[in-house]
Amino acid sequence: MSPKFLFTTLISATVALGVILFGSGAIKANVRPTISTETQPLPVSVSPFVLQSGYESEIQFLGSVQASSDSLLGFEVAGRLDSVTVREGDYVSLGQSLGQLDTEQQQAALRLAQAQRSEVQAQLKLATLNRERIERLVNQGLASTADKDDADLTTEALQARLQTTEANVSNASIIIDKSILVAPFNAVVAERLLEPGTVVSPNSAILRLVSVGSREVHVGVAPKFADALLLGQTYDVSIEGQRVPAILRTVGDAIDPRTLSTLAVFTLPTDVSPRVGQTVTLLLTEQIDIEGGWLPLSALAEGDKGLWTVFRVTIESSENAQLLRESVEILHSSGAYAYVRGTLASEALVVNAGLQRLSPGMAVQPIPTIRVRD
Repeated sequence: MSPKFLFTTLISATVALGVILFGSGAIKANVRPTISTETQPLPVSVSPFVLQSGYESEIQFLGSVQASSDSLLGFEVAGRLDSVTVREGDYVSLGQSLGQLDTEQQQAALRLAQAQRSEVQAQLKLATLNRERIERLVNQGLASTADKDDADLTTEALQARLQTTEANVSNASIIIDKSILVAPFNAVVAERLLEPGTVVSPNSAILRLVSVGSREVHVGVAPKFADALLLGQTYDVSIEGQRVPAILRTVGDAIDPRTLSTLAVFTLPTDVSPRVGQTVTLLLTEQIDIEGGWLPLSALAEGDKGLWTVFRVTIESSENAQLLRESVEILHSSGAYAYVRGTLASEALVVNAGLQRLSPGMAVQPIPTIRVRD
């Protein structure tokens, strides 16, 4: 190997070693300032837990809207339905004619009764004249008292027959009058149940009428709540999501064996006219006396054995705040909040959001938030 080649090789190795040493120093210089062993506290939103002696729970009972009068209307007498003059949806007024039975037979019966009455009236007139003549003859001694008694009894019998025929005339007239169906109140025709040509019996339903004007709410209420209701007081009902004040008119004494509830009837304001049959919810409140407090649902995480967990912030110093896990039981929920009880002390700071990034013992920086619900 020539001296020149050895010299060139030695120079190359020296340069390579210098490059390696220089690069290692530069890497160390760049890495050293960026490494930190200090952990920064995680900011968390917290709310104070306030102990209470109890809470109010809203109780709901379903009911329906009813008209003050809702009637199935029919004839009091039998016959063939001749006409119905109204249809579903028509407004009718008190005393308006709504339909009629065929009265051909009743008209014939009336004419017969009238004729019998006229016949008896004529017979009675003749018997009265005859009695008067016999009375004069008796006074003159030309007739016996037996003749007078016979004339008196004949007259009395004919007077009784006249009363019978007059009753027959009156009865036939009443049947004809009752063959006309008349509206008993101002109403809307809700249903037309029979058509002309049908032979109907007494009280067969022809029309269903629903009164116009004020509406009522009929609600089945559990007996313990029904006992607490006060007549004449105003209670809230919900109709299609809108709260409406209603006045309690009456509470029933009986319990429905099917629903085990008591009927309560409320009167709606005159300016509120929901449809008959529409579903209504009665809103009542019940005071539950049990110690606990409200927390937002976002502060709760599912735990073991039906319990829930929350993170409580412990502040040991101005620069040292950590998380501790607490167990609670949900007693009631309303909207975005839950009423809970457990190991939390009053005024404890509870993390109210972002639980998925937290763990017990973690250093945090609590940030108070405005409490929305008491």
